[in-house]
Amino acid sequence: MRRSRVLPALVLATLTMLVACTKGDECDKCSSDKDCKEGFFCSEFNDGSHRCGSGVGATTCRVR
Repeated sequence: MRRSRVLPALVLATLTMLVACTKGDECDKCSSDKDCKEGFFCSEFNDGSHRCGSGVGATTCRVR
């Protein structure tokens, strides 16, 4: 019975880690410019979050 609980927990943990990872696209969370793809910079937004943006003009990100 114990084995049947471990596998779902492991799968859930793996999925959580995959969802938490960002790809560096525009509006993805970041901590430095290295976290963003080429052409984007890690910028601080009005809500205090750091996200990848173009750095040109106003970038608007939809967040939940």
